[in-house]
Amino acid sequence: MRRPSPTARLRVALVAVLVLAGAACGVVGGQAAPKTARQLTATVPAAADRPTPGGTVTRRCGSHYAEDFDPGVESRTVTAGPVSLVASRVSPVPSGASPARMFKVMVRLAAGSQATLRTATAGTALLYDRARFRTDNIYRLADGDRSVRFVGCRDRSAVFSGAILTTGPRTVDLDVVVAGTQIPAKVAAYTN
Repeated sequence: MRRPSPTARLRVALVAVLVLAGAACGVVGGQAAPKTARQLTATVPAAADRPTPGGTVTRRCGSHYAEDFDPGVESRTVTAGPVSLVASRVSPVPSGASPARMFKVMVRLAAGSQATLRTATAGTALLYDRARFRTDNIYRLADGDRSVRFVGCRDRSAVFSGAILTTGPRTVDLDVVVAGTQIPAKVAAYTN
């Protein structure tokens, strides 16, 4: 069996590098791949969300999972000052007894912003303490909080994942507090 010449091996390696570089840059079939939200890995441990037991939950830059919402949720986005919210569907009833259901609500905070989110609807709570997230989706209302503080990144927007726990309401009145100003917002579980 004849070995390829060094020039042929170099050409094959160069083609492989170009293909991998194109894929890394988002080029598919010679076309730019559609824009999606850049996913990040949280660099702040979940325990940092509530540094004092029983204290306030504060989600900070580094505990977020993306810089923007995925495309296609614009019609479901609720904006209150520097805060934008997108709700998802109510989770299916988990196996076993769960006194509260939940629906995810992503919170996007504009660059350099801080805000507090408070629920004003009875029978609901906010679940943004990542240490309390459960894979079995079995929650009690007490697993959440009435308010959560968000501190954004200095130079880019940040999207924080979390949920609203509910004993029934699927539309929730929220207060978004920014620099002492209260802005009302209403989110509803997505129904399609």
